[in-house]
Amino acid sequence: MLNQTVLALSLVGYALVKIGHSINPVHAAMYVVFVAVGVTFFYSLMLMLASTSVWFGRNTGLYDFWFYVTIFARYPREIYSGSPAGEALQFGLSYMVPVLLVVTVPSRILLAKVLNPSWLTLVAIASAVGGLLVSRAVFRWSLRSYRSASS
Repeated sequence: MLNQTVLALSLVGYALVKIGHSINPVHAAMYVVFVAVGVTFFYSLMLMLASTSVWFGRNTGLYDFWFYVTIFARYPREIYSGSPAGEALQFGLSYMVPVLLVVTVPSRILLAKVLNPSWLTLVAIASAVGGLLVSRAVFRWSLRSYRSASS
């Protein structure tokens, strides 16, 4: 949706002006690439969840899962450290379903901050590419299992 894109870019620009951070063209280009990585990851996750509707009659659990994924993805990765439950959440949402990485990496790149450890940037890219491959396989498997909407 174009209006949300314009609003988001305006907010990013406003925040950068307010904190007094100059934009490096390389970091700006990498920001765009990693926003695309994040969109790709969320698209593949949504496609996988939607593809499973062939097997499950009611998808309320999947809708709840998507809702919580988007809720947890709103916050930076660092807020989940400090307690055992937070560390478990950070691990799960960074490595199992790496939502925190695909959300955190673009803003950190734009601000020229390195993730700790730095190889997590590669995990974000790998999760998007892997997500596309897995979602395509799940979608094709769902198409093979689909019989008809009327039966």
